[in-house]
Amino acid sequence: MASLPFPYAGEVCALLAPLCWAVALILFRRTQLPPTSMNLFKNVVAAVLLCATMLVMNVGIPLDRSGQDWWNLAVSAVIGLAIADVLLLESLHRIGAARLALVDTAYAPMMVLLAWVFLGERPGLGFALGAAAVVTGIAIATVDLQRAVSRGDRFLGIGALMAFGAIVGNGASVVLIKPILEVSDLVEVTWCRLVIGILGQAVWTTLRADWSKAMVAFRPSPSWRFLLPGSVMGTYLAMLLWLGGFKWADASVAAVLNQLATVYILVLAWGVLGERVAPRQILGGALAVVGAAIVVAV
Repeated sequence: MASLPFPYAGEVCALLAPLCWAVALILFRRTQLPPTSMNLFKNVVAAVLLCATMLVMNVGIPLDRSGQDWWNLAVSAVIGLAIADVLLLESLHRIGAARLALVDTAYAPMMVLLAWVFLGERPGLGFALGAAAVVTGIAIATVDLQRAVSRGDRFLGIGALMAFGAIVGNGASVVLIKPILEVSDLVEVTWCRLVIGILGQAVWTTLRADWSKAMVAFRPSPSWRFLLPGSVMGTYLAMLLWLGGFKWADASVAAVLNQLATVYILVLAWGVLGERVAPRQILGGALAVVGAAIVVAV
């Protein structure tokens, strides 16, 4: 485990990352831009900010990094930022938000499994109870079973597999680089991974001959009032904090705390957008918070 800059650094990062993403999501909801274009725009903005941060902090790219580590970093970027993001957007289009929320509850359990198999992490009983409370609370708060199991179209199975593939892809991408994170500068690894991911997105866009649609968000418009701050919060800060959580905490702990993004989104949607919050969402959110407290305590 990398030396901590302050006590519980990993847990703090893992808790703040989804908060930044939740704020960004509220901002992104106020834009009327194609998701794929928005995704490329926010990644480019974050890459520029990370480059500036590296210059200010006098952080360089390590020339002694092994070829295997560079390969793992590249594979992580392509899987997590190019393939997984595309799968997630496609699944949302095919199966809708209700079914996607149901599949998304698999994120924390999947990460715990990957950390156990590939990183040798062995969570104890206290962690298992807390993690179960988080996942159960999130499921209660977000999953509309009536809509999730209602009759769907012929793309339902494919869409669900895409959503699950996105979850596995994101999980595998961060597990792959956790050993690199522990011995490298956080900002540098985040920047390298993001730049490689952008290149992957560029290749994908070129193969689809979709550049005209991909560049929509880059044209100055009133949407930038929300898109620019959303890019700072949702990619620059959130990605630093997300990877920081995995750098300074066990992957299984960071993943469980990351799942609290749903609770943050519910609170912000109620407080900022004025959306109604149902009693089951309050109950589920409270259970998830209690579970997160147990995870941190143990």
